[in-house]
Amino acid sequence: MPTSKEELLRRGLTPHEIQHNQHRRAEWQDYGGTGLYMITLCIDGRHPLFGHLEGNISAKRGQADFPHIVLSPLGRTILEEELPKIHRFYPQIEMWQAAMMPDHLHLLLYVAEPLPQGKRLGDVIRSFKGGCSRAWWGSGTAAGTVLKSTGTAAAPVPALSSAVKPAARRASLFEAGYHDRIIKRPGMLDTIKRYMNDNPLRALMRRQLPRLMERRLHLHIGAQDYAAFGALFLLKRAEKEQVFFHRRDAATGLPTEQTDAYKQERERLLAEAREGVVLVSPAISRGEKKVIDAAIEEGLPVIHLQKEPIAQYWKPELRRFEACARGSLLIMAPWGLDEHSPSDFASFHRLNDLAAEICKTTDAVLLNISDYKA
Repeated sequence: MPTSKEELLRRGLTPHEIQHNQHRRAEWQDYGGTGLYMITLCIDGRHPLFGHLEGNISAKRGQADFPHIVLSPLGRTILEEELPKIHRFYPQIEMWQAAMMPDHLHLLLYVAEPLPQGKRLGDVIRSFKGGCSRAWWGSGTAAGTVLKSTGTAAAPVPALSSAVKPAARRASLFEAGYHDRIIKRPGMLDTIKRYMNDNPLRALMRRQLPRLMERRLHLHIGAQDYAAFGALFLLKRAEKEQVFFHRRDAATGLPTEQTDAYKQERERLLAEAREGVVLVSPAISRGEKKVIDAAIEEGLPVIHLQKEPIAQYWKPELRRFEACARGSLLIMAPWGLDEHSPSDFASFHRLNDLAAEICKTTDAVLLNISDYKA
């Protein structure tokens, strides 16, 4: 049986808690040794205290009106004064890149040498967060100004409630914990850099095209619960077709994508998509991936199932994000996949079974609990 919202509540858990597991550390990682990390720190309450976004999503990269952040005084202080302190106090750590957004901060940190005895990465981040909080306590923002979204940019408006004013209680600027992503291969590093650089573009695309991109943390189809991001209206399309290929051709033993039969089927599927048929697939096998990649590149309608959970602040990489913004892609993540699929082989078949089920129905119950609080 799938893990439904009701079952989670019976266990004393909530969907919000299940989705927000990002603060857990990797038990196998030596956080006192060398390593390359992307660190994400979110402002407590997600208040946009670091600045506001400006720009045009149609502008080309490098142009003055390409989406970018305009830093607040607090944002500039953290970027120019607090961040350099990390290397000053811990010369073993190099700051490779920093990307500031109105309500969160990404850091690309390279620990080139082991940290001093007894010190871990968490100690470094804790000290940095403390310095940022002290900067906040003495800033004009802390005295009662917050940035409020108004269309494509944002403007200062009066005073925060006492819950977000730090002076009396010496509250922390950031929410508890932080998210670290361990980077172990060059391709992953390039992806992370692009993700950090394109944060303002993705944020403005979501703001300017709200009807094309939606997020649902609880969506029920058949007997399965999902989270979803993107063009939800694709589920209502009557014409949907599954893209499914085994890794090897049963008759020849060759990789499927090398056979003439595959090439013909690939062209047929893409031709159907050009006529409005929605292609549905987890894109796990190479044959599936080549079809789905080609469809996304061409702007054809696609529903992509993935193993990675979709949480409240999850966003896809830029290529898929732009496809969501165009209204041509919906990304879906089934709840409880590991319970059904303890191995990669089982996950492959489970996701393809779900793709087949999605193709058969246009009856999707949307339960929007993305703002649900524990």
